[in-house]
Amino acid sequence: MASANKGKILAVIGDEDTVVGFLLGGVGELNKARKPNYLIVDKQTGIQEIEEAFKSFVARDDIAIILINQHIAEMIRYAVRL
Repeated sequence: MASANKGKILAVIGDEDTVVGFLLGGVGELNKARKPNYLIVDKQTGIQEIEEAFKSFVARDDIAIILINQHIAEMIRYAVRL
């Protein structure tokens, strides 16, 4: 009998090239609240926006892994360590 439960997904916080690569690989999804499982970080993206995305991904039950580019993780190191 097949399980009706959906599996856990991957979230990505990264530069445009990284996120687009994962989206082309089929990682992109929207949850029931129409929230994506990715954040593209560019020069205009504030640290607060990155931290909020990270915290929202941590709080989501459908996300098992959060992939973050190293240089972006260093920007929110204090939040990642919590």
